[in-house]
Amino acid sequence: MYDALVVGGGPAGSLTAMLLGKKFDVLVAEEHQTSGYPVQCAGLISDTCYEAYRKYCRIEKAVENSIEGAFFFSPCGKYIEAMGKAWVVERKILDPMLLEAASEFADVAVKAKVKFKEHNPLIGGKEVRAEKIIGADGIQSVVAREFGFRRPGFFLCVQAEVRFEPLDDHFVELYFGRKWSDSFFAYSIPLGDTARIGTICRANPLLYFKKLIAENRRVKGGLMEWNVGAIPSELIEFVKGNAALVGDAAGMVKPHTGGGLYYLLRAAEKLSKTFPDLKAFEKLYLKEFRREYSFGHKLRRIYSMEDRDLEKLFTLMSDFDFPGVHMDRPSTLRKVKPAVKIIWRLLKDPEIAFRIAGLLLRP
Repeated sequence: MYDALVVGGGPAGSLTAMLLGKKFDVLVAEEHQTSGYPVQCAGLISDTCYEAYRKYCRIEKAVENSIEGAFFFSPCGKYIEAMGKAWVVERKILDPMLLEAASEFADVAVKAKVKFKEHNPLIGGKEVRAEKIIGADGIQSVVAREFGFRRPGFFLCVQAEVRFEPLDDHFVELYFGRKWSDSFFAYSIPLGDTARIGTICRANPLLYFKKLIAENRRVKGGLMEWNVGAIPSELIEFVKGNAALVGDAAGMVKPHTGGGLYYLLRAAEKLSKTFPDLKAFEKLYLKEFRREYSFGHKLRRIYSMEDRDLEKLFTLMSDFDFPGVHMDRPSTLRKVKPAVKIIWRLLKDPEIAFRIAGLLLRP
């Protein structure tokens, strides 16, 4: 009898198994031969996230580039520069590293697809007895379906690694406007002579991706790797009875960027702190992140503004330095100093200020 069965051996499952395994009997089941495949992540993490992962693995082995800031492009190609330390990691290295680290504290089964019969988990047709079931098996979570969790909506992402000439080898580029996405943004993440270029949207991601590749003159071709994936659009209820969800299965991603590595790590830490009390885990996680999800969703609404309004917004915010804004915590925008500076700029165009206020104040 295991105290917990963790379904999924990606970062969410590996970290959960690693931390729980220090105190409890845990089995983590990964359906593939190894974790990290297929790749469905751009691999950009904040400096805070990088330092947090250093406690659990040698993440420096997975680093592909250091990032010093970002260029935010308007629909017409104007851009705003923002400084901020970040890192690009290779998930095909990071994920197996975490699963290997988890194996020191928990039993690990690979090529082990979990099925259920009346809420009882089966691996290879054999029942696995476990007090708690932790679903860390992504947006298509079998645990979520089995235990009747409401499923989140999702965005689609198409990404490829191509030869690319960035404006700066250590700056990410984000592209806003209806040409690149119907409701999110497109991006390029430099890796040296190449970059990961992709777009995130609700529908027709391939159409937007083709436009991005065709119309960005700094794309030099040489398609090296192609990835397609889905990003959950919202955090859902993630505890029910003796089951809990972590990571993408629970919608634990930043609403304004789609990144989830920091949020899932914090979830694994909190789960290990409160286990076996799953309701206490839910309460503790929401206490830290409820505000971040709420404000992140409001920020994301701005991406869907008409191009004309986005262009005005970029003009108003040109040369703004975003003081004290944290990549993983969008609510830092609401701190007094940056908030006052933003408000004063927006008031130069009352029409845009009114529309932004409407988006941010809407429940």
